[in-house]
Amino acid sequence: MTKVAVACLILIIAAFTARADIIYFKDGLKTICQEKSWEENGQIKCEYGGWIISYQKSDVLRILKTTPLKPAADPEKKPTVPKIIEPEQDIPQKTTPPNVKGLAFYDPRRPHKYWTDKNTKHKNYKAAIQALAIQYNRPPEWIQANMGDTNDLSEIHRNLAGPDVNQKQTIVKQSTQKHPAIEFYSPRRPFPYWTDVSTKHKNYREAIQALAQKYGQSPEWIQQNMGQTNDLSEIHQNLQNRNPAENSN
Repeated sequence: MTKVAVACLILIIAAFTARADIIYFKDGLKTICQEKSWEENGQIKCEYGGWIISYQKSDVLRILKTTPLKPAADPEKKPTVPKIIEPEQDIPQKTTPPNVKGLAFYDPRRPHKYWTDKNTKHKNYKAAIQALAIQYNRPPEWIQANMGDTNDLSEIHRNLAGPDVNQKQTIVKQSTQKHPAIEFYSPRRPFPYWTDVSTKHKNYREAIQALAQKYGQSPEWIQQNMGQTNDLSEIHQNLQNRNPAENSN
């Protein structure tokens, strides 16, 4: 795990009224787990926001096991929590978005469906979110909350580099559109794949099969002619334009 990943975990200091193990590294940095830490298969595991983060045991100097503070006998006397001061370089810094114009975050036709950069590709959504969390020194939950409802990788990076500014820009842009685009795939929906506003599917295969039935073609033909887009209206337009049965009428 890189120093950047360590910096990500240092951001949120778990309250000392709950268990929060502290991992000290040989390079002088440290990680405060939100819950417990333990050793497993030569690695140190750390519970953080519902995620399990792994570190090489060889990089760890020591682990401080903490316990909850007991309530003070005097109700007016509050327990003193030691203040932990971290180095300046551990504070999240603004990250310049990479040049990924024209790339999709998710494309089911790629061997590695999820991309976070031109050369950084992942097989599943969780791995992609974790990579973005490391890149922006933020928890995975923060990434999902601020990446925006888009499949455009450049827009996702712009949102993460400056979520407050870009959120305002997105609202203004959407308010001027009469017909906002509907995505064919969005991992944040209960049914990720849509082939219509009222026709939704749990997986890519079901969605392709539904399009094949709609256009009277094979699933292979659908995948070859739907185009490299995640905009559902563009996909339907591509299939209509290339469908021999409809063009012959």
